[in-house]
Amino acid sequence: MRNSIPVKVLALLAAGQLLMASCKKSRDAAPDKSAKYGLVAGNWQQKDIVFAVPVKLGGQNIPAGTSIIKLAPLLGQAGALFTCTTANMYQFGADGKFNIKGCTELILPVAGNAGTWKLDVHDAVFLLTNEKGNNDPHWIENVSDSTLDLSVTVTIPGVATAPLVLKLKK
Repeated sequence: MRNSIPVKVLALLAAGQLLMASCKKSRDAAPDKSAKYGLVAGNWQQKDIVFAVPVKLGGQNIPAGTSIIKLAPLLGQAGALFTCTTANMYQFGADGKFNIKGCTELILPVAGNAGTWKLDVHDAVFLLTNEKGNNDPHWIENVSDSTLDLSVTVTIPGVATAPLVLKLKK
């Protein structure tokens, strides 16, 4: 009887160590990425850039959702900065890297054409980080298996700063 007590104590201690070790591993492990990552990862094409809110442009009331690409001729030289984006291609890799082929100077000047991406703030923010380490966060307006809409604030030279929505499609 005397020998069985230390064996039971050793067995309990060993079981406790195993339990603690398994708990520590799960606590230290990186959390699983949400399903939203799978929706965002992939190749996207720019569909449009629209006003996020109603604006007044040249004395005209422009409703939210109006394409700034279609209004580009009214913006003079600044309009060309929008129309050059119409063929933009966006690649958001499952490995967390991004690459944009096309014009980013006006709509994504901080992010530029390459860097890393992740979802932040409860997966509501699409965080682009350029190759120099500068962060460029954008609210996700909408995401599905075929659409990705991102909030962007754009300073249109000689016109104004405007809240816009960058609309992408797979």
